[in-house]
Amino acid sequence: MPNINIENAIIKAASNANINLQINDSTMLATLKSLNIDSLSVMGIIVNVEKELGVQLDDEDLQKLKTLGDLVAAFKKKCSA
Repeated sequence: MPNINIENAIIKAASNANINLQINDSTMLATLKSLNIDSLSVMGIIVNVEKELGVQLDDEDLQKLKTLGDLVAAFKKKCSA
C-alpha cells in the first residue's frame, strides 16, 4: 500500500464534497455533525478515502464513527492491519 497520509486523504475527500475541513486537536474531538458534515457527506468522504487508500471499513467500524478523530482512527487501524 502506498504511503498516503490519512488526514490528507480525508481533507481531500471532504474538499471534493465541498466541505472545508481542517484536522487539528479541536476538530479531532468534534462530532461530525458539529462540523456540519451530514451522514450522506460522511459516506461520500468514506467511499473516496477507501478508494484512495485501497481499504474498506467494516460495518462495525462505520457504526462507531461519531467524531472526526473516530474517522481518522478507523482508517489508521484498517491501514495498519
